[in-house]
Amino acid sequence: MMSKKIRDFLTKNWGLKILAVILSIVLWVVVVSVNDPIEKRNFTAKVSLENKESISEQGKYISVADSSLSVTFRVSAHRAVMDRLNNSDFIATADLDYLDDNGRVPIQISCSTYSQNQVKVIGATHYLQVEVGEKQSKKFMIDATTKGTPADGFAVKDVTASPNVVTVEGPASIVKRIDHVDAEADVDGVSENVTEKVVPTLYDSDNNEVNTTRLTLSTTTVNVSVTMESVKSVPIEVTEPKNKELPNGVSIDDITVSPDQASLVGDAEDLNKISRISIPFSVLDLSSSDENFSTTVDITSYLPDGVSLSDDTKSKVKVSVNLMTQTEKSVSVPTDNLTIKNLPDGYEAEFADDSVAVVLMGYEDTLSKISDEELTGSVDASGLTEGEHKVSVELSLPDGVKAQNASTQITIRKRTDENTDENENHGGTD
Repeated sequence: MMSKKIRDFLTKNWGLKILAVILSIVLWVVVVSVNDPIEKRNFTAKVSLENKESISEQGKYISVADSSLSVTFRVSAHRAVMDRLNNSDFIATADLDYLDDNGRVPIQISCSTYSQNQVKVIGATHYLQVEVGEKQSKKFMIDATTKGTPADGFAVKDVTASPNVVTVEGPASIVKRIDHVDAEADVDGVSENVTEKVVPTLYDSDNNEVNTTRLTLSTTTVNVSVTMESVKSVPIEVTEPKNKELPNGVSIDDITVSPDQASLVGDAEDLNKISRISIPFSVLDLSSSDENFSTTVDITSYLPDGVSLSDDTKSKVKVSVNLMTQTEKSVSVPTDNLTIKNLPDGYEAEFADDSVAVVLMGYEDTLSKISDEELTGSVDASGLTEGEHKVSVELSLPDGVKAQNASTQITIRKRTDENTDENENHGGTD
């Protein structure tokens, strides 16, 4: 009896039973939809590139703007799931093997924490726009340089970079622009040897900095080692000329050296031994010149061992020489300004003329200050007897002035009582 009821329950009224199941499912869906509805939200994920080596193997480079390395997309999921999601739950990849002719790579987006049935990425396919071009690799020597002013009394002796070569790889259009690479250490206020870690800087031929964002460098920093040494400033002078180094009738009015100071570097012990740089006058070669002139002299050959210039570009100085050339001036010296020396006792003398013509030799600036009326001198009557005599005139002249042979006539006679007073003052005697 019981078995018959069970059989009737399983085999009869199939339609009602199926309908009941369907109604139950619909009711469950309605309940779920009300309590856990499906929502849609936007998420953002970073895009990673796959198979970059396949592009590199072709001798090409891939360049992507930083702003393109993230993608924003829309996701649908039940609220219970959606509330647990954040950006880090999604993975976005761009496989470069699927790069098309327009430089586009499709972006695959997946959820790492839920299945595709639970979390769905909706909307159109997202693409990553990339730039593909020829790749170039080139090596550059690194020029180690310094900036700033060292402490007083010190200068940079040597500066080196380690490593001193860098390999730059990237778009050929950028690599070709690179002209040189510098690594600059700051020595402002430095007084001892230092080593500084420096980021190398790339420059083009116009000394404009090259942006390295799209380049790969074999080293991102280099060690710049700076060796310091003592520095001293000394005057530059020209030695006094010897007579044989000057033409006849020529003397030095003024010698100037420009610049007149030199900055020297070396060990403190060597620098203490030098107080000036002396340029021998003989190197100016004035033996046959009587005009002002200028010349250039390299002072490095006059530096002692162990000492050098702090700036090799300042090894040459300009030496300017102003010369004074002797000239002549004719004067007429009143004989009243001349005295007669060594006149024998009992004799008197007088000049035959009122003046003596004399030619003076000297430098123009000195001669111009000489007045005829102010010149004085004498004649020597030693050993002379009564009568007329030609005697040499000795003048009292300023230093550097000479008189050509000058002479005049005097008359010597015995002194008488009648004319003693009259002639005592006509031509003085000793």
